[in-house]
Amino acid sequence: TYEREILSLLDDLLDVGDVVVDVGANVGIISAHASGLVGPTGRVIAVEPSPRCLGDLHAVTDGLENVTVVDVALGAENGMVDLTGWDNPGHRGLGSVVPGHRAGLAENWFHGKTLKVPQLRLDELLAQQLGDKPLIDLLKVDVEGYEPMVLKGAPDLFREHRVRSAILEVTTTLPVDWVGDLLTETATTYDAFAIGESGRFRRRLQLIPIDVESAMARQDQWNLLLNRR
Repeated sequence: TYEREILSLLDDLLDVGDVVVDVGANVGIISAHASGLVGPTGRVIAVEPSPRCLGDLHAVTDGLENVTVVDVALGAENGMVDLTGWDNPGHRGLGSVVPGHRAGLAENWFHGKTLKVPQLRLDELLAQQLGDKPLIDLLKVDVEGYEPMVLKGAPDLFREHRVRSAILEVTTTLPVDWVGDLLTETATTYDAFAIGESGRFRRRLQLIPIDVESAMARQDQWNLLLNRR
């Protein structure tokens, strides 16, 4: 049941030979599924800074020749940053670089150890792994509220239409102005949807068209899909 709607959506979004950048790869469930869909001619870049996740991420993906694991955080600047929440005993996937531990759902907030981890700009990571100004078929970013800072590290990606599809988690316990700005910027080139499920017994993927007003009004944590026209 983990990320069921996202995994279902990948089947529709990805083709053989595609390039996927999985930011916040956790233990590799999405990266591994994408690996099978893009095949040996495709690439998956799995980005994850948390030591709680990296062991299993490597265990899941090291046998997949089209997956590259990069153990850094992504943000607006290169350097070292504080990772918190990574040692949450209830959920190892809640590590975040958001200051003050205020990421994700309030009931999951955890004040544990702070760990220094390296951070790269997204555009530098892409250049290192894929070359200058690469085309990305799917950019998935799930980093517990740090999504806007990840996007600041590659401000021209959507403006230059270098991303075909993007899946971005929206954490409503933090400011969501960045969502409105992104939807405004991409309104003429991308279709926008909230990713959900429908059906009481047999759950099915549901894509709900969304605009700036409806996106800013959403109260619960949700996932945004941008799909280039």
